[in-house]
Amino acid sequence: MNAVQRFIRSKVLLLTAAILIAAMCLSVLVQGQSQAALNRTVDENSRGLYDVLVQTNAGSGALMQPDIANGSGGITFDQLEAIRNLSGTSVAAPISLVSRVTQNLESPRLDAMDFLGYNAGLAGTAAADQAAGATAPEQWPAAESVLNDEPTKYRLTATAVSSDGVSETTLFKSTAEGTLGKAKLVEEQTEGGKSIRIAAPEGETGIKFPAPAGGSEHNLFNASISLPLAPEVTESVVAVDPAAERALLGSAGDFLAPLEKAPPADARDAGAIGRYFEGLFTNGISLEELDEGPDFLGVKLKYWAPLMTQYQQAKRSGQLTEDSQAIPLIVREGTSLDLRYNVKIEEIDDAGKVVKEVGTASRSLDKDYLPFVSKDPFALDWPGSTDHSALLGKTGNFNQGLYTPAEWSTDFAAAPKYTDGETAANGAVAKTAVPGEWVTVNRLPETGANGAPVDQTQREPVDERSYRENLETGEKVAAPLAMVYGTFSPATVAEAAGDVNKLPLGGYDPTPYTLVQDAQGKEVQAAELKPSLSATGLASQSAGAITDYYGLAAARGYTDNAAVIDAVRVRAAAPGSWKEAQPEVEKLAAEIRDMGLEATIVAGSAREDASIFVPGYSKDDAGKESDLGTVTQSWVRQDAADAVSGSLSGTNITLLFLTLCGAALLTGASTVSYIRKRRTEAGTLRAMGWTQRRIRNWVLEEFGVGAVLLAAAGIVLSLVSWSLPTVLVSAAVLALYAGAAYFAARQLRHRDEIDQEPQHDERLIPVDSPLTFANRQLATNKFNTLSLAVAVGVFGAAVGGLIALLIDIPRAAGASALSGLAATSVALPSILLALAGVLVGLVLTLVTGRFELNAKRQYLAILAAMGWNPDMLRQVRLFENALVGTVALPLGVLGALGIGLLLAPYAALWAGLAGLLAVLCWIPIATKVVQ
Repeated sequence: MNAVQRFIRSKVLLLTAAILIAAMCLSVLVQGQSQAALNRTVDENSRGLYDVLVQTNAGSGALMQPDIANGSGGITFDQLEAIRNLSGTSVAAPISLVSRVTQNLESPRLDAMDFLGYNAGLAGTAAADQAAGATAPEQWPAAESVLNDEPTKYRLTATAVSSDGVSETTLFKSTAEGTLGKAKLVEEQTEGGKSIRIAAPEGETGIKFPAPAGGSEHNLFNASISLPLAPEVTESVVAVDPAAERALLGSAGDFLAPLEKAPPADARDAGAIGRYFEGLFTNGISLEELDEGPDFLGVKLKYWAPLMTQYQQAKRSGQLTEDSQAIPLIVREGTSLDLRYNVKIEEIDDAGKVVKEVGTASRSLDKDYLPFVSKDPFALDWPGSTDHSALLGKTGNFNQGLYTPAEWSTDFAAAPKYTDGETAANGAVAKTAVPGEWVTVNRLPETGANGAPVDQTQREPVDERSYRENLETGEKVAAPLAMVYGTFSPATVAEAAGDVNKLPLGGYDPTPYTLVQDAQGKEVQAAELKPSLSATGLASQSAGAITDYYGLAAARGYTDNAAVIDAVRVRAAAPGSWKEAQPEVEKLAAEIRDMGLEATIVAGSAREDASIFVPGYSKDDAGKESDLGTVTQSWVRQDAADAVSGSLSGTNITLLFLTLCGAALLTGASTVSYIRKRRTEAGTLRAMGWTQRRIRNWVLEEFGVGAVLLAAAGIVLSLVSWSLPTVLVSAAVLALYAGAAYFAARQLRHRDEIDQEPQHDERLIPVDSPLTFANRQLATNKFNTLSLAVAVGVFGAAVGGLIALLIDIPRAAGASALSGLAATSVALPSILLALAGVLVGLVLTLVTGRFELNAKRQYLAILAAMGWNPDMLRQVRLFENALVGTVALPLGVLGALGIGLLLAPYAALWAGLAGLLAVLCWIPIATKVVQ
């Protein structure tokens, strides 16, 4: 017979080669799918809104903090124009911090329902104007009130409470007493006829909090009590180029469209614009214009009324001058500042004793808050009240907006500073925030709206820890006038910025901090930190407003080509994924660096949660400072795509190599064990005059058939996958198979006595139990026992290595959001690849164990004839495999530990444990299967 026929006749060689080829095909297929999923995941999530971040002081390290609009400036408009003129630039969008703005909200009030019903003299013609959405007079409900007919004495206790997300601080507590009752309509005779007015009940004193709060008054719907002012709130303002910013954000930036229509710098005189809106009100304005806002150079200014009233206040107080400019703003909707206003209402007697608990009215700033204006008046509802003001229909948005005009400052809070700590196994770097000075908040304005001094002793100042250095930039200029052009939603902007590939926009996209550990390092329930009143704390919210660079010049006094741009976000013109665009992006960054600027390539970056320890966060009444603990914040990991792709690709290839090379080693062990059965043939051929070399060549021809099949499979797989790793792994498998074949052929040297049991030797082990019989059989057939033990040990080591690689995937991937996503995408294929390796190894060890099966069946039959029961026979098989496992155990565990230390040091102990379990699990499986 020729070599092919002999190869087919020796079923063991055919079976082991077939198993190895099947393992190669399956493993390469799974590894290819895993690599494709990894590449797809990385490509889809590694290119954000821009590719290059240009700054003058970019900082060092692979982690980039989100505060890129940090007040540093340094980039001129000439440099911006030069960046835009580069051939590789698609969009170049500048951004800068403008100022910190302190605001006193419009006076809060408590509305107690005191609805007087329909009265033509008071409701006017608006009630009959159905087009305005007013309710017809006959449909008005009957009069109702939460107040008593006769004046009743009440005590109101107003408190404001702020929270940083961890603890609460009571900012003030103020009490006022007085009497309130149902109002009534009074008809009076006048020269022109009769008039109707609303009068308080006789004997009502009203309720008055200390100045600057007003008193109480009755209207058609409510009795309104003026409450103490809410604490001052400080907001930040950023400047952008509206057209470039819209190009950067796409459709999500449409909120900036009104800002593009803002008047040029020489047409923003605050006095002229204020007088224009005063004229509108004086000359008459339609209800539609009152609701939607009058047209101003193509923009409907919905919040024109606060602009006009603040202009009038600033003019009366002398805050505005001839040089004051109007600053167009797009303001933020809502606030993440946790500020709650509560009013406890008690009915009391003349002695001050509580007669009845009426209840507590509460309201937070929350989503109804708009910087510089008010979406609605800051009104709290008396318990049981119903708001009937909608009966008049649309009355227009005519709110004061702020108690006094906002105060703009030329110094503002820069980005927090951090020091680096330890680096974790996955590459994450621990940070420590650098605390600054204590900042005093919770102050009242120096004077009221009427110019009268305000008693500052009404409330205690509160100190907040600052983590942001004050940067004084620009020069003191004439006070500007805020001009609200529209609103934007931080949540919508954050969504447009992406998730995994999120890049900081600079100031108006929120980047919250989340507390995860206390000061002692203990895990706590995750809590998001809330921004401070001073806007200098660690946590900050989205900028309160966005303006253009003419607005920046008006607030900070810059002209011409000033270096006021903090950062420029540049999108390259190159299309495609980050990898496809990488050469062009690198070229663009190099050209920008040639201008003397720092250009950081952020294409291929990903979001990563940085762990930050926060010291000196709070202090008690004695002045003792306390640490907060550890918080996390979303930063940017540069070159995350390259790192993730490289590490997980390496893990994929290592899994493939370990799976197939482990299978090849087990095939070699099986082959060596099997070849011992052919010594009889070798002896016969030797007796016929064959030389030892000719016998070896005769056997090697059979192995050559298997090698050709393996080589053909490797070539086909390499061509299909078109992958260098597949070529290398296939070559390694072929080399291991050829080496095992050569070693097996060397074992065919003929001997006169082969495994011949000596007779009458005192060293013979007496057979008195299944254990001693199993021990004797294995000791008698040492070569096969050692071959099987080596195979099982290799199996255990391979399993340990595979498990270690699987466990190490999250660490190898890194700490970025892309790392987690990519690790998830390759998890299932990697598990399948490892399982394939485990199953192939298990099958090959079982095949090796069947080589002496006929001999085992013979002596088991003899033992059965001698009276051994089935349980004893099963114990013989179990003890044989257990003793083989005992020999294999050190090799399996030590091999697994060695592979783990080499490939995945952080999971080496798990590798050793997996190797131990693999060998232990092999014992019952082999006992059950090999019978």
